[in-house]
Amino acid sequence: ATGDMLVGLALTCCALTVPPPGLNEFVRSTGRRGTLATIRRSAAAAVGQALADGIELVEVEFPPLIETKSQFDDFSNVEELDANRDFGVQLALEPEIVSVAPGEKLWLCFADDGEAKLAREAWPGKRYAEATQTSIAGAIGMAGREALRPLGSSAADAAGSFAAMLGLASKPPPPPPPAPPAALHLVVQPGNGGPMEDWLNLEILRHPGTPMVCLNGALDKVTSGYYSDLLNPKLGECAARFFSQFKAAYYCKPIGAGRGWLFRVYPEPWQLYRQTREGLELVDTYGTRPTAQACVDRLKLPSG
Repeated sequence: ATGDMLVGLALTCCALTVPPPGLNEFVRSTGRRGTLATIRRSAAAAVGQALADGIELVEVEFPPLIETKSQFDDFSNVEELDANRDFGVQLALEPEIVSVAPGEKLWLCFADDGEAKLAREAWPGKRYAEATQTSIAGAIGMAGREALRPLGSSAADAAGSFAAMLGLASKPPPPPPPAPPAALHLVVQPGNGGPMEDWLNLEILRHPGTPMVCLNGALDKVTSGYYSDLLNPKLGECAARFFSQFKAAYYCKPIGAGRGWLFRVYPEPWQLYRQTREGLELVDTYGTRPTAQACVDRLKLPSG
């Protein structure tokens, strides 16, 4: 069956999920409360369905600051990291995630050790601590492999160890006890806003048979050629070999600087919406993921 036939079948058999509230940029100050909770429930259900269908590499993408920022507002990397951290910790408690990876079998992997520590501090309850909270590099180490390190990190580690020996800095905490093998890797904001090695390390962490959910890792940048293959050959090779295999379970991102939104909830078709002053208008559906340029070109045409 062609993509168009599949879209027609989907539209005939079931209603499409509507986008979450609060996407209308013409009413930025109202109607956004509860948007993240809606996204979290839809994303969890979609991830659960994708995993049940045997998909092991799963993508979840949306604006994490959507309740407080429009797509035109400035924001810091810290704000984005904090929002993704909070969303990831709460997503880990959703029943679709817990059923696949209960307790310590869920490895909740943050970009680095600092983010993992902040997550434990921000969410100190016993319920939130049931998952194995670590960094991407830490998870690779627990799996018995060696992570790639950003340029200069080895020298910084050596300087820190030397300072600790002289009593000028506190000694690092002892390593945590061994965790059970992961049933699911939930990786929070790798690469985006951080070192390229975060993305490369996901392929090292990958273990066949253990699903991986990438939360707001900007994989569309990695796979679309946003980063030059000439300047970043290792990332380009990794994208073609590894990241191209990820399937979007939940995707909700703006298109064309305010023109519209591209939306998808697995296993439904992709939906393209035009942004109007009154709200969002469904323009088209796709059986396979359209490129950003194809979406912009379609939004320039009349609906229907």
